[in-house]
Amino acid sequence: MFKLFLDKKVRALPWRFKLFIFKHYFSLGRSDNVQEIDGKKVLSIYLPLFPSEAFDTFLDAQVKASQGEPVPEIVNISLTSGCENDCWHCNTPGEREDLDTEVILEAIKDLKELGTFQFLFTGGNPLLRDDLEELIKATGDSSVALVSTPGPVDKERAKSLKEAGCQGVLVALEHHEEEKNDEIMGCEGAYGRSLRSIENVRDAGMLTGSWIVVTSEKISELDRYLKFVKEKGVTDVAIFEPILSDDEKMLEKEEREYLKEIQMIARKKKAYPRIISGPFMDSEDFMGCTAGYNRMYISEEGEVFPCDMLREGWGNIYEDDIQEIWKEMHGEYSRPLCGCLALNNPEDRLPEYYRKLIRR
Repeated sequence: MFKLFLDKKVRALPWRFKLFIFKHYFSLGRSDNVQEIDGKKVLSIYLPLFPSEAFDTFLDAQVKASQGEPVPEIVNISLTSGCENDCWHCNTPGEREDLDTEVILEAIKDLKELGTFQFLFTGGNPLLRDDLEELIKATGDSSVALVSTPGPVDKERAKSLKEAGCQGVLVALEHHEEEKNDEIMGCEGAYGRSLRSIENVRDAGMLTGSWIVVTSEKISELDRYLKFVKEKGVTDVAIFEPILSDDEKMLEKEEREYLKEIQMIARKKKAYPRIISGPFMDSEDFMGCTAGYNRMYISEEGEVFPCDMLREGWGNIYEDDIQEIWKEMHGEYSRPLCGCLALNNPEDRLPEYYRKLIRR
């Protein structure tokens, strides 16, 4: 990884920010947990392979941000509200029209021109779309395509996603015990489908992730869950907290602090996969909430929001130019804040990421 710091784009970044990258991004992939796919290094399911054209796009985005011109680095696109499950915490309304293929393709093209390095296709269940592979191919070599799904991903679909250029798939798995998982996901058999999906994604040669929404009841079981999914071949786990769901299940401050700590613990614990914990990502110690600053969300009806949890509409890709929407939205969210904006708890302090990025 030392070669990375010799890259001319990296040399153009503020030196404090380079130390930040080394401290945080590189520690996402401990030396025993750094993978290799097609001869390239993998630090996280959320980062491009190194070296690659997509990694160059990622670096370009950091350089532009350091110059005060951030781009929509990460864009989540909800392709459909359709889904076989009935998760209590789902924030995707049911029975809505799917996004039109040509409209999505045009948005992807325009976002790539702006400098987006990661597209995550979600839903609902994006696997219900027959054109998913076409959309993945449209992201090209200059960006990363990820899929978030409750499954099922059978062997043929996993192979098809890999051939289309999908870097990784995040599979919903809400508990390490079958009965509890199926109750949470509101569908009998969901547990088995998720585990088979994880196996098929792994065998197809893609990065294999899982995601979980952690409530107060699940906090004490998180250690066992993380060890369980690591044993099943999961390389990365995304940890979320319930936001647009049941207020009674919202985490207390000390529970949110624990989810920040678990990120740091995972960096040293070989029994854990790599972890991306929402409360840590939004904290002063890391990125802060970057909704609208360097990421956006497009709903299955074409609405554009700063984040899937922050439903403040800025336009619709059926009617408005996505590049113009970005300019207007970013004008409002000109810097990241400490704390999740959707939880209405941001603090007027700059996160470490931004402090190091803008100072030379």
